[in-house]
Amino acid sequence: MNWKRRMRKDLLFALFGGLAATGIYWGLLYTTLHGFAAGMLGPAAFFVVRHDPHCAPPLRCGLEELTVNIVLYAFWILLALIAIDVVLLPKRRRAH
Repeated sequence: MNWKRRMRKDLLFALFGGLAATGIYWGLLYTTLHGFAAGMLGPAAFFVVRHDPHCAPPLRCGLEELTVNIVLYAFWILLALIAIDVVLLPKRRRAH
């Protein structure tokens, strides 16, 4: 598989993984694991508040926070997938 197709597949997987992680943490906000979920969503909340300290409608702020969280998790998942690809690259080259 060439690197462009693999990167596209990894990016799509990272976006869905970020969406899933955000959905799980958002759902956990309404359970007894509220503190854990708030901690996992915290960096996105800090970013949104720092970017716009007077966030007017709570719905818009919540959507911004969820979007930033999806992007953050997608970035870290993609970074991990790229690291795995780089580690496995010599093995793939030897196989050809």
